[in-house]
Formats: sequence, structure tokens, C-alpha cells
Amino acid sequence: MKKSIKKIFAAVTAAFCVAAAITFGGCMQSVPRDPINGKDLNIYDIYEAAKEASGNPDMTMQEFLKEYFSYTSSELEAATSVKAAVNRALMSSVTVKADWDTPLSAGSVTGSGVIIDIDCEKGDMTVVTNCHVLYSARMAGDGFADSVSLWLYGSESSYPETNENNAIAAKIVATSKSHDIAVLKVENSARVKQSKAVKAEWATGEENYLGETVFAIGNANADKISSSVGFISKDIEDISVNLGTSSNPEIYSYGVLRTSATINSGNSGGGLYNLNCQLVGIVNAKHKEHDTVGYALPAAASRRVVARMLADYNGTETHGVKVVRHGVFVTVSDSYSTGLNDDGYVEIREIVRVNGVAFGETLGTLTTGDVLKRVRILRPSENDRVIDDMDILREHNFYDVMLSAVLGDTVEYTIERDGTTMTLPVTYDEESDFVIEE
Repeated sequence: MKKSIKKIFAAVTAAFCVAAAITFGGCMQSVPRDPINGKDLNIYDIYEAAKEASGNPDMTMQEFLKEYFSYTSSELEAATSVKAAVNRALMSSVTVKADWDTPLSAGSVTGSGVIIDIDCEKGDMTVVTNCHVLYSARMAGDGFADSVSLWLYGSESSYPETNENNAIAAKIVATSKSHDIAVLKVENSARVKQSKAVKAEWATGEENYLGETVFAIGNANADKISSSVGFISKDIEDISVNLGTSSNPEIYSYGVLRTSATINSGNSGGGLYNLNCQLVGIVNAKHKEHDTVGYALPAAASRRVVARMLADYNGTETHGVKVVRHGVFVTVSDSYSTGLNDDGYVEIREIVRVNGVAFGETLGTLTTGDVLKRVRILRPSENDRVIDDMDILREHNFYDVMLSAVLGDTVEYTIERDGTTMTLPVTYDEESDFVIEE
């Protein structure tokens, strides 16, 4: 019987190899007729035949492929991993709808969000989305939404009454146009209490690597939550976005990673995940002309911005995030590749130099030409607990790590000056040392 099954494999091998990802996504892929019995087959028919012939009804698909098909390609592993990761991420995803009820201009905007904290017993959850989902310069007042509603995955409905009944009211905790990040909170929701929703985990790495498989989860085209898969096609670049109007522009620049995962209107604020189901970014834009070019705010910066927003939250909606006013300007004097690392990824290194210190407590400590090697943030009020610690291997590392500093912290700058390495501490303990980035 095993020999007969292998003869059938010969007829379906090519079709199966091409369609592996589709097949494991739940679609039945038709293949050429079985030359023995003259009927159409799919891989699941053969799988069932193999289980019966082997007397092993509990044989898994993976075991079947290895035993009869010798199929161990990375494509199979990727297909099954993507499926599991996407389904896990769906349970951390929400649809977001922002509404304005001002007399001059009423309307709504739909987007996406990611659950980063949840307590189903209490019915509480915390959601991250984009600031631009909640803000419109066309609306009267301060431009921010008057009310926000969320829908958990699976609760969105094409029936208006059902959809309204499934809506979860959320309140705005904080927003920042400068970082295009906003945080929402839900409290004592009956729907959250009844749900199986889970929180997403941030990726904790400081760098992203080209070619890594990622997938976007979001309310694409305002047509309920869906997923698209791609890879990281550029690890860091700058884009400019107008959050204002053509007559009154508000231009903001964001450091983003580029992905080939399809991004559509409505994906804004949703998660970009790796195969470990970790958030590598928050989707915030797409290229106007190229469907395979989407952008996401890297987790390295976003998770720090969100942490600051939550730490500063006192029950009142705030606009902006409080960051250290260090006054340090930097430049990249050299950039190069170190080649493949132990994991087979290409590492990029930049020589990050101080290009000047304009103001603040750092003035007189760092000087033009210093090479930044490391930044460590200590909290004297907590026995010098280390809050953040980062080697400055890329320019964005410096700006990312400085997002962790709060009033009273000491920042240790390790620099190289005239061939000598030294560590210079600066304590930021005055309100004037901090500024609100709107």
C-alpha cells in the first residue's frame, strides 16, 4: 500500500509544492487525475489513505509528509508557522472607529488597534493605535475624536444592529502626532469579560533584518480584520506625512521599517508581527503608488513611547509625550556592514558622532566630535535601577533609548574622545529638562 501511495505522490508532487501554503491555509487544492483510479485528488485524500494504510489514525500531517514524501522544506515550516502565528495575533487585534460629533463637521474614521494589556476578569484592556486614526484636522475643536469604539476579532458584523451591540467603548489615554502613537483604555466591559482575547507581546530586539517574514493584521479597507503576509524589505527609513490639510499642512517625519506585506486604508494602527507572534511594528502608512510598499513604526521606539504615555497617565486624556530635552545633535560619520552574524543575518554599523550640544544639562558634558558608544539610564530614586541600556550601533538607537528617561533619571553617556573611552553621567532632574512632543 505504501508503494501505491508513493505512485500517487509522483502525480501530485509539483502541484503540492507550489500550493503548500494555500493548502495549509484551509483550501482544497485540486491536482492532476490519479492515473491509477482516474479521479481528482487533493493532498488530504492522500493523507487519509496513508493513515489507513499505516494503521496509524493519529498520524499528523507533518509525520505523513516526512514518512511518505520526505518533505522537510523551509516552505512547509513557514506555511504552518504563519498559520499558527496569524491566528494567535488575531486574538490581540481590534477594529477601531473614531467619531466626531461637533456641530461644524460630524463624521467617523476607521482603523485598527493592538491589545497590549488585558484583564478579562475585570473587563479591562489597553490598546495601541495610530494617533492619525483619532485625529482629523478637518474636524472642529482640537481635532481629536469625541468617542472611540472597538470591536474584537470575530465580533464585527455586516448587520448594523449586531455591530452596534458588539461595540466596546474606549477612552483616549494619550496621543502623540510626533510619534503617530495613541493609547486607548477599556474598563469593565462585559464583552471583554466574555472574550478569549489575549495581549500581544512586543519584540524586544533593537534591530530588524531584511527578509524576515512578517504579517500585518488589521481592518483593511474597513472590511473587518484580515491578514497579509510579506517580509521586511528595509529596516529603517524616514517618511513624511501631512496630518493637516492642503491649505494648513501639519508635516511630521517618522522613522519606519518597510514591508512587502499588503497595507491598505484601515490597516493604520494594526500590528506587524514576526513568526514568533511578536509585534515588530505598528502599521501607519502605505506607498501611494506601490502596493508592495507599506510602512510600520518600529517596536523599538513605539514600545518606549507607549510605556512613557502609560507611566504619565493620571486619568486625564493627554496630547503629547514627555521626553528628555537633552539638546544633543548627532551625525553618522561612517556606515558599513560587518557581514553575516551567527544567525546568518547582515549587521549594519554606524559611527554616531555628536554634532553639537545646543542646550540643557548635557551642555558642557558632551562635545562635538564625541563618538557615542553606549547609553545607560539609571533611576536614583530606585537605588540606581537600570531602566535602559543600549549600545549605540545605529543612529536611531540613540533616539530610541532616550525615550526611556523620566524626570530625575541619570543618563550615562559612554563616549570615545580622542581615542579615549569615558563614561559621563548627566542627571535630568528639572522640569525644564523635559519637553512635550505633541
